[in-house]
Amino acid sequence: METELDGRLLALRQTVALALALSTRSNPQATELALEILADFRAATDNAPTDSPFDQPPWTAGAQDELDQIAHLVRAFTQQTGNE
Repeated sequence: METELDGRLLALRQTVALALALSTRSNPQATELALEILADFRAATDNAPTDSPFDQPPWTAGAQDELDQIAHLVRAFTQQTGNE
C-alpha cells in the first residue's frame, strides 16, 4: 500500500466481494448473476461512443479495474471459474 487511500480501497473491495460471495455462495446461478451485474457496471463506466473525440476520463480505468478485482475475488471466494 502506497497510501492510506490504497488501503481503504483494498478493504472496500474485499468487503464488497466477500458480501457478494457469501450471499450467493449456495447458489451458482446467483453468483453468475452477481458477476454479470459487475460486468454491466464495468461496461457502463464508459458509455462514450468509440469514435468520441474526447479522451476517456482517468477515473474510468480505475473504476473498471476495481470492478474487475471485485469479480476476481468473488470467483475466488465462491470457487467459480471464469474469464479474468
